[in-house]
Amino acid sequence: MVRGTKLETLLTALRRALDEKGSLEAAEALFRQVIAEAQKLGFTSAYVHYALAGVLDRMGKLEMAFDELKKAVEADPLALPVRHAFQDVAARLRAALADPSRPADDAAIPRLYTLLVEAGEADLEAHLAMVRFALAAGQLDRARALADAVTTLHPVAREAWEALARVARAQGDFALAGKADAEAAVAEVRAPPFGMTGKAQA
Repeated sequence: MVRGTKLETLLTALRRALDEKGSLEAAEALFRQVIAEAQKLGFTSAYVHYALAGVLDRMGKLEMAFDELKKAVEADPLALPVRHAFQDVAARLRAALADPSRPADDAAIPRLYTLLVEAGEADLEAHLAMVRFALAAGQLDRARALADAVTTLHPVAREAWEALARVARAQGDFALAGKADAEAAVAEVRAPPFGMTGKAQA
């Protein structure tokens, strides 16, 4: 009975959060309250994390929204609306990371990259953005390790070999740079994935 009463209280708070029209900040606070109380009762609601992600997205907090969607997917991997929202936000984060107007040494790059890697959502463009960051930051060993990994993951992508060539030259390894240039010359140019040409903010 006690648990039933607490669940009713949570449902009331959830309805308030869903009905909140005046302030996204107030809605966020209510959703977080529901999540915290649910955890005390020993369960996780994919729906509440999903709803909170929607609020955070509307607030422009895309990275935080992605984190909530990861929790929602973990709680219910078969909830298709949750998974669709997760894929949508992941695509927007990839677009933000690969935005050509973003400086190579932008401090947000490692954070966005880590989010995508941990979620298994990093693509070629995301890996290349991180290689460029490491190179711009003077982290040559890290850049080399990443570039080597990218050419292993995408052996027919010209951009991967071009990245390795740039890193090798920065390290003074001109023999490797020459080999990478040769691979790039016969590799394919990878077109941007559908839906990845626009800009997104994160």
